[in-house]
Amino acid sequence: MLRIDPEKLQKLLGQILSYQGRPCQIIEILIEEPALVLRDCQDLKTLQTNQYGNAIGWAPQTFTIALLDARRDHLNPDLPELATFDLLI
Repeated sequence: MLRIDPEKLQKLLGQILSYQGRPCQIIEILIEEPALVLRDCQDLKTLQTNQYGNAIGWAPQTFTIALLDARRDHLNPDLPELATFDLLI
């Protein structure tokens, strides 16, 4: 398993990455997973619902993406730009 440096990971906040062909900004880092929360930078909005399934408004689409691949021995191939950052211990 790759060992990610949490301090280096924090420096990714605010960075723009491509995910599924969309520009997305890193808005949160989940250290324990490790995973990134991305917000779609395009003007597309999705309907948000509360815990009961009732519509509460429109918001930018977000994605929670694992930082590592399924075997946890490489960075997630869905985010190839991660390879340009020095994240390992």
